[in-house]
Amino acid sequence: MTEIQMQQIGEVLKLYRLEFSELAIESALVDDYIGFIPGSSPEPFPEIIAEMLNQIGSLVHPAGGFALFDQVHIDKVNKRVTVQDVVFHTHGIVTKRLDKSELCALYACTAGAEITRLASEFNQKGQAVNAYIVDSLGSIIVERAMDVIQGRLKSMMNEKGLLITNRYSPGYCDWDIKEQKKLFGLLPDGFCGISLTHSMLMQPIKSVSGIIGIGKEVIYDQDTCHYCKDVNCPYRGKR
Repeated sequence: MTEIQMQQIGEVLKLYRLEFSELAIESALVDDYIGFIPGSSPEPFPEIIAEMLNQIGSLVHPAGGFALFDQVHIDKVNKRVTVQDVVFHTHGIVTKRLDKSELCALYACTAGAEITRLASEFNQKGQAVNAYIVDSLGSIIVERAMDVIQGRLKSMMNEKGLLITNRYSPGYCDWDIKEQKKLFGLLPDGFCGISLTHSMLMQPIKSVSGIIGIGKEVIYDQDTCHYCKDVNCPYRGKR
């Protein structure tokens, strides 16, 4: 992992570039993500998964990071969170889970565009299973990379006697995805090479963003899925 630290007025930014090997992604994890019992996926999946893991090992270099803000206000009555002077209409679930935050980290992370291009190439060749596995790997990679970065944030805050919450993203738990624009407005332009489309989706596609609360009394929940109504979420039970 390569760490690049930047200091700006009112905020601390950290940017990390990771190697694929740091993510410790094994075939059993891919099995689980695509719906098989780990270690028991039927043919031809095991061979293709192994081949794809080997192929993308030198292709993918995830990047991610976060900006720390000390001006954060949690408004549980109106179900919103204010960072600096930017108001996020986070609604009930996210607002409640960020309660007692004294600071917050706004984050973004991407697996990069290469993995999406590879999946597209397989689709064009008619290799649908390869494309599906590569696409799944893109989602796994960006989440595992963000796990590593969140771990760094946790260690950083623990040294200061502070705790962190889970991470929460626009588009989930009733938080409107259109608020991506506000979030990225508080991050440097082109942070981690991520841009937004007119519909507020991130490019590269395999990217994540959101907020993490920080404070002496905030709570990290091992399983947040029971708070969310989206039973079809691909990360349900996995985050």
